[in-house]
Amino acid sequence: MFRIDLRRLILWLCLCSVLLALGNSFYASYRVQREILLTNTLEGNHAYAAKLANTTDNFIKTIRQELAYSAGMLADMETGPDRAVAETQRLMRQNDHFNSVLVVDATGVIQTVDPPMAALIGARLDSEPVQRALRSRQPQVSEPYLGVTGRWVILNSQPIVDRGGRYLGFIAGTLYLHEENALHFLLGEHYYRDGSFLFVVDRTGKLIYHPEKGRIGESVAKNPAVADIMRGVSGERRLINTKGIDMLAGYAVVPSTGWGLIAQRPVEGTLQRLDDLLWMTIRNSLPLMLILLLGIGWLSKLIAQPLWQLARAAKQMDETDASDRIRSVKSWYFESAQLKRALLTGLGSINHKIRSLRRESTTDALTALLNRRGLMRALDEFAATGMPFAVAVIDIDNFKAINDSHGHDMGDDVIRMLASLMRHGSRSNDVLGRAGGEEFTMLLPATSLDDAVRAAERLRAAMENTINPTGSKVTISIGVSRYPDHGNDVYAVLKEADKALYQAKNHGRNLTCVAAPADPEGFRFATRQAA
Repeated sequence: MFRIDLRRLILWLCLCSVLLALGNSFYASYRVQREILLTNTLEGNHAYAAKLANTTDNFIKTIRQELAYSAGMLADMETGPDRAVAETQRLMRQNDHFNSVLVVDATGVIQTVDPPMAALIGARLDSEPVQRALRSRQPQVSEPYLGVTGRWVILNSQPIVDRGGRYLGFIAGTLYLHEENALHFLLGEHYYRDGSFLFVVDRTGKLIYHPEKGRIGESVAKNPAVADIMRGVSGERRLINTKGIDMLAGYAVVPSTGWGLIAQRPVEGTLQRLDDLLWMTIRNSLPLMLILLLGIGWLSKLIAQPLWQLARAAKQMDETDASDRIRSVKSWYFESAQLKRALLTGLGSINHKIRSLRRESTTDALTALLNRRGLMRALDEFAATGMPFAVAVIDIDNFKAINDSHGHDMGDDVIRMLASLMRHGSRSNDVLGRAGGEEFTMLLPATSLDDAVRAAERLRAAMENTINPTGSKVTISIGVSRYPDHGNDVYAVLKEADKALYQAKNHGRNLTCVAAPADPEGFRFATRQAA
């Protein structure tokens, strides 16, 4: 007759006791923690929306102040159009608050616009937001509307009144809702996980900002949170959104505009965190569990020890020796060995992802060359080693004309072509980067000045003679300097190359110019200039 032995009996008894205790604890914890998690998420979303609403309100006040200052400068607008042109250009260049700036006279006719759009100068604007601004003669922030360029636009206008109190028109800054601008960066640079996202509506319930740009301009007034916003009410609630998804929403009103910011997260994604909260419940149940587990003795300890060591190592995975700690765990049975392998695999994946993110942070997305941050890091490394190197600063000639004539997509193709030529004509240890816009930089380690000039000339000639996407000749100008010949500071040497590039531009472009040496004999040109 089969009889169970004492060891198995104790193990089964302990197992049943632990399961009953854990089941009771898990169920109780789940009910309590579920409500806490939902409540905390609602409060967190509300606080986040309120903070961002305050930030957005300050942004609107800032651009109003900028427009008010410009309106004051244009009080004598009738003295000449040059002042209006200069003021719109100044507003566009001092920051990235607007996508365009325009001056409209009292009849609704555009006097000037920046960026320049010749087709709009002298055009009469009949859209309702413009007419409302002309009628009210007060500062206005419009609702979203389709502008004359076919874009969804928000118009921020400021009346222009001369010293005699006569209304002359208004100056306005536009925000294109489908394009990047300061408002886009303010609302868009946030990290969303588990389906969480932020969207913004105007006072009529129309979307101003949404992660899905195709929905901008759509009315979501049926959303309960948006309905509260339209009544000027901030708060938090659980709701079913217009897509039928169960959401936890926190929302706040922007006082100066009546806009509403809604931060929401799916209930399903929120409750996924309960796994972590259940582990917290287990830790809180340890006293009872320890009493029950004493009966297991040395076997339970032997079984649990590898898992405990792996869990301990997992909590310290951000330390440099985390991999060594995990490898040192003696996983003598299958499950712990699999967990050990999974942790090592996961840690390797995380480290690979971190390296990839670091690489992306120093890489220009358009050309796959280094960006300005990557170039500065390379310069710092050269400075630390003290190794001589040459610098070539490259700029595409008349690049703005290429963009204006052929469009930005064609301009991007020209930039990519130059990057390809740089790669083709460089060595494996040369550092290539795009400093910004149409400007590029080459760092040539252990290279003499003459060799650097020859390399620059080869690149210049290749660009001039290569068939490019525009179908017309595109040239480049290059400034060359060398460390330490042109200075004992790597950034000073880079500045000397910039000066040489400036000289190449001033002497007709399509030139390679070498920086002036320490004993000033002036700049010299490696390219034969046309008579």
